[in-house]
Amino acid sequence: WNSNAKKKKNKMSPTSRLAIYSSFINGKCINDHDTKETLPDNHTPVVSPATNKAVLGFVPSTPQDVENAISAATEAFHATDDDTDDTAPWSHHSQTSNRASILLSIANELRQNTTRLADLEVQQIGRPCKEMRFQLSRLPEWFEYYASLLRVHEESVKPFGPGYLNVTKRAALGVVVQITPFNHPLLITAKKLAPALAAGNTVVIKPSELAPASVIEFAKLCTKAGLPPGVLNVLLGGKEVGECLVSDTRIVKVDFTGGPSAGKEIGRQAGANLCCVTQELGGKAPMIVMPPPGGTQLYTAEKLNEYLDPIVNGCAFGAFIASGQTCIAGTRAIVHESIYEIFKEKMVLKVKCFRMGHPECTDTTIGPVITSKQLSFMDTCVKEGLSSDLESLELLCGGKRYTAFQDEKEELNHGNWYEPTIIAVKQKSALTQEIHHNNILFQTELFGPILLLVPFSTTKEAITLANDTPYGLGCSIWTHDLVEAHSMADAVQSGIVWINDHHKNHPSSPWGGLKKESGVGRENGLDAYYEYTQTKSIVVNCNKFDSDWFKDADARYN
Repeated sequence: WNSNAKKKKNKMSPTSRLAIYSSFINGKCINDHDTKETLPDNHTPVVSPATNKAVLGFVPSTPQDVENAISAATEAFHATDDDTDDTAPWSHHSQTSNRASILLSIANELRQNTTRLADLEVQQIGRPCKEMRFQLSRLPEWFEYYASLLRVHEESVKPFGPGYLNVTKRAALGVVVQITPFNHPLLITAKKLAPALAAGNTVVIKPSELAPASVIEFAKLCTKAGLPPGVLNVLLGGKEVGECLVSDTRIVKVDFTGGPSAGKEIGRQAGANLCCVTQELGGKAPMIVMPPPGGTQLYTAEKLNEYLDPIVNGCAFGAFIASGQTCIAGTRAIVHESIYEIFKEKMVLKVKCFRMGHPECTDTTIGPVITSKQLSFMDTCVKEGLSSDLESLELLCGGKRYTAFQDEKEELNHGNWYEPTIIAVKQKSALTQEIHHNNILFQTELFGPILLLVPFSTTKEAITLANDTPYGLGCSIWTHDLVEAHSMADAVQSGIVWINDHHKNHPSSPWGGLKKESGVGRENGLDAYYEYTQTKSIVVNCNKFDSDWFKDADARYN
């Protein structure tokens, strides 16, 4: 894994002060602690998965904090009779242009603070700084997109009938709760927050207790950008804080990203309040690799390399970016049998070039997994999956915890490092589909740097394998035959399908699953804006009202 390479770049010095974060309510943090001498007794440490040492902490939100945050959001949302355009609350129709301007200001603040926020995320979740700095450099796009949408979005007129004018408008929902995960703390926050604010809602966010700091810092930037107090509030803590939020009757929508089991419980609680729900849940994304046009027999070794090398690079990115800790990670490479053996060889060589090391170093390409519990879960699944099909599966590389860091990297041996792992079905057989359907490795979301390889013979078989999981979030298809690719994209049961790419995301492009285990609703684009609004229908009688139902025998009701 080239983990002992001496080359180091931009390694940050250890922090000498432990920052302690607190809830952000009504435009400010309720209590800031920035030195070790002022640590509150009830703070919860946040540990770096790279070393399992505390790097910062937070004070969990209390039930009173939850009450204060929801009250502030409620007050910021609701209009009063004497509101004017200058003093109208955030949700008022007169504030549309102002909301667009503030969204653009938020984008500007994000752009100016990209490196600082990215380095904070590296500290919390251990992802390499190369990944996080690039990812966070794109966050302004979401706020710019929805600002633009506000300026150009037009309401519609419906064909109600002669003599009537029916205008529809989009109205904000109210106070919404957003519960975000550890793996993309700010990206997922931006994806949810931008359409919610654009629509005129007020928001209470509960970030993961594993990665709270960057969301608090972002909330401060939003206030600096002009967001009114109470419009955005951030509460810190675990399941108990989330339950308090979701069960509050003043909440009108919950937007959650996480696992299916938590999603089901949140859906149950939200349903008891007749609350709208959007959920982006689990994934087990297939990457379907088709043979070169005309078959391999027409290709020299050099030409076959030209075809396969970019695909191997793309699939390696799809599988191992973020150490596989994304809901759309390409966890299953479904490869045509004619190129299966050479694909296996090339993928192993590619993975062997990955560099594990300090996440703050710019040449590190693979980071740790988030917790020791997750590390144990992955390792248990790998051992169980291999032992259950010893004759059919082979471990090509990895498959164990990594603890061989040396010299200045020795402290990383205490972290949650797992060797990038490739497990393959040995060869195509009559049992291939049965193994895929029954083995825990192919059916469970492992959320780590583990790639499964399986061969196929026909396109129909590839689609069957791709759809053979409870999930349906992402999929990529790798081929030069775009006609075939579009046909396959229609057949794959995934809400997002990439052709000759993986992981690509854009503010305008809808994002969500087709199967229930992958969630309900959509992020991004007009879809997300509509999910954060409801339609108000205004029907105008353009003629004088002259009907008397109770007197006129010929009067019509409708």
